[in-house]
Amino acid sequence: MFVFVLNKNGKALMPCKPQKARVLLKRGDAKVIKRTPFTIKLIGGSSGYKQNLIGGMDTGSKTIGCAVVGLGQVIYQSQVALRQDVTKKLEQRAMYRRNRRGRKCRYRPARWANRASMRVNGRLAPSLKSKLDSHLRERDFIESILPISEWKVETASFDIHKITNPDVMGGDYQDGFQKGFYNTKAYVLNRDGYKCKSARKGKHSSKLHVHHIVFRSKGGTDTPTNLITLCETCHHDLHAGKFELKARKSRTKHATEMGILKSRLKSAWSFTETFGYETKFKREHILNLAKEHYFDAVAICLEDGEVVSQNNIVYFKRHISKGDYQLTKGARSEKRIPVGKLFGLKKHDLISTPQGTGFIKGKRSTGYFALETITGEKVHASANVKKNTVRVSARTTTLIQQMEAAIPPTAKAMGILAA
Repeated sequence: MFVFVLNKNGKALMPCKPQKARVLLKRGDAKVIKRTPFTIKLIGGSSGYKQNLIGGMDTGSKTIGCAVVGLGQVIYQSQVALRQDVTKKLEQRAMYRRNRRGRKCRYRPARWANRASMRVNGRLAPSLKSKLDSHLRERDFIESILPISEWKVETASFDIHKITNPDVMGGDYQDGFQKGFYNTKAYVLNRDGYKCKSARKGKHSSKLHVHHIVFRSKGGTDTPTNLITLCETCHHDLHAGKFELKARKSRTKHATEMGILKSRLKSAWSFTETFGYETKFKREHILNLAKEHYFDAVAICLEDGEVVSQNNIVYFKRHISKGDYQLTKGARSEKRIPVGKLFGLKKHDLISTPQGTGFIKGKRSTGYFALETITGEKVHASANVKKNTVRVSARTTTLIQQMEAAIPPTAKAMGILAA
């Protein structure tokens, strides 16, 4: 374990051992400014001597892995779970807004694409912007506690055609599904056998339409996987809300997002680019470590053949929204949801109780809360918070918890575990 050190101006210095930090705190030469990860700030001056520290990042659409290596050992490693709920929350907000317009301003016309943010060149969708900001936020946090000399970042390129059609071979890339068809509509009609695919019983119209399974207004695309053949009758009934089609999950969503994130990170950040095959070889054959994002980040930091002492501490993080804004629930909004403090505690506060320590997952007015770890594992389904409860940390947009790294016995036997 390392203690991270800042000078009196808040600039990052080289970390120290807990023993030295304990002496500095006892003498009054430093003060604690952060508990996880444990960080102290010097009261007086310092030499400011710094050594070479390499930062590594394993980018991702769902999870980020980060590590810092120096002095022949792993100094810091973290794994960050990104938000996947941005799109859903924006759709919910739009629904509330439309409902409110009808209630409070009945004849007000809808405002469509007149927002300034919609006309900005190079605009990113909010869900993608959240993920890009999460990468840069973790970079900035690490640089705030450690003097990084160089960054190495693993980027990925995905073959979307190969994902959608695993059997494609070299020359077959010119022979796509739509080859020989005038347009996408002609291909979809032929693919569906010129028949209505609504699976409804009864008489169908002879006139056929091509329908978007996920509407364009909700982020749907014009790709054939999002299109289906419907007869005119079923098409009208579907838009009238008489039945629903089940949307198919996209197989290329995260691959597409990674392509966008890769280009944006390159334009916003100067780093040395590495690739997945290099990371995998160093992690498996040199370090002999299991597949974890933070272990990938350690491998990214290293040169070919380099071995370091592994750190058994990893910081798990999760990015969440600022707050919970839904105030009521029920068919007629008759049940109020306690979004503020209950017994002095909010959702996602980290608390310590006799039944266990964890983040508040659910609150009850009876004083019995559900607790979970940062990775979503259950700590206790009904912990009593009315007495003998201590709030370890308040809710922020980045939850953090220190845990033990999953170092396999084979790696320990190789002697790469730091004392």
